[in-house]
Order: sequence, then C-alpha cells, then structure tokens
Amino acid sequence: MGERPAREERRGPDVERAAVPRTRRGQATRERLLAAAREVFAEVGWARARVEDVCRVAGTGHGTFYQYFPNRTALLVALVAQHAGELNALAEAPWTSGDVKSDVHRVIDGFVAVSEQDRDVRVAWAAAAADEPALAALFGEVRRQFVARVHANLAAAVADGRARADLDLEVAAAGLTAMVEHSVALDSAAEPSSRLGRTRLVSGLTDLWVAAVYR
Repeated sequence: MGERPAREERRGPDVERAAVPRTRRGQATRERLLAAAREVFAEVGWARARVEDVCRVAGTGHGTFYQYFPNRTALLVALVAQHAGELNALAEAPWTSGDVKSDVHRVIDGFVAVSEQDRDVRVAWAAAAADEPALAALFGEVRRQFVARVHANLAAAVADGRARADLDLEVAAAGLTAMVEHSVALDSAAEPSSRLGRTRLVSGLTDLWVAAVYR
C-alpha cells in the first residue's frame, strides 16, 4: 500500500482537487509525476497526452498516479499553480532598492525568465483552456493576482513620491502588465531570426515602464 496523501482545499475555478503529500517520499513522487507530465506535454502536446504516458515516463503505476491526481487536468493545474507562484513572488517583493529602474528591470527580467522556463506549461495551458472552462478561468485569476501585486507596488511608489501623483493606478497596473505579457508572448512566438532577444526586450520594456510611471 502506498502513502495516502491528504486532500488539499479547492482553490480558484472549479477544478477537481489534487493531493498534498504528507511525507518527503510522497512529495518526491508527486514532483516526479509533474516532471513527467511536462516531458509528455512538450513531446506530444496536451491533446494527445495521456495519464498512461505520464506514468510510463515517471516510472509509476496508474494507482500511484491517482493517489496524487484525479486526472490529467489536475496535473496541469498543479503545474500552473507553480508557475503562477513564481510570477507572484516577483511582483510581490517590494520595489524599494532605491533605484527605480533597477527594481522594474528585475521584475520584467524575472517575468521573461519564468515565461521562458515554463513555456511548455503555458503552451499546454493555452491548449487545454480551449476545451476546459476551469483552465480558461485560471488565465484570468493568475493575471488578476499579478496585476494586484503590481498595483500595490505602484501605490507605494505614489505614496512616497517616487511615482506621478496623478497616476491612475488601476489603468497603470493593468496596462503595464499587459504590455510586458503580450510583448514577451509575441517575441516568443516569432521566428528565431526575428526575435528581439531577452536583453533588448527587457531593456526596452523597462524604459517604457519607468518613463510612464516615475518622476
């Protein structure tokens, strides 16, 4: 008999619950399944990926898989949650180093790095969202959380006089996030010979953000 993981609370859109391991061994098994899922999604795409494939790559049986995940959607949701957590950590850290441009550059560069690192997750997520409302709703939820953290940091900058006093915080937070998000997505989707590249993209987006917001 394997470990019986605890069930985690349901979060966000209505998605079947995954399990939270109670031991290090259980956590290692869960991480192995997540890593295997990424490999399978990257190799065959979301539409063709099967639980059977994930189990084969992870070296586990179906019974073990279902101890941790009720289906492949819950598996993808867990990967998306990890991705969202890294993005939120970037935006949540206070931008108070004393160098505004450096702070903004750090956040944008981090966003690009996480987007590149998790490109396979984002591709699978976009493909799944076309047919699964819960995964489609997650796009809005993850973005809302990121925008809220940007909003909080902009508000702090206005309060201490670093940012323009007349700044519309809601518009600025949503607009600047969209600028970075879509610029990164477009560059990633472009032909390799046409891509701006991380250094140039981050530098240009940083200049635009700082010029629009700060004194």
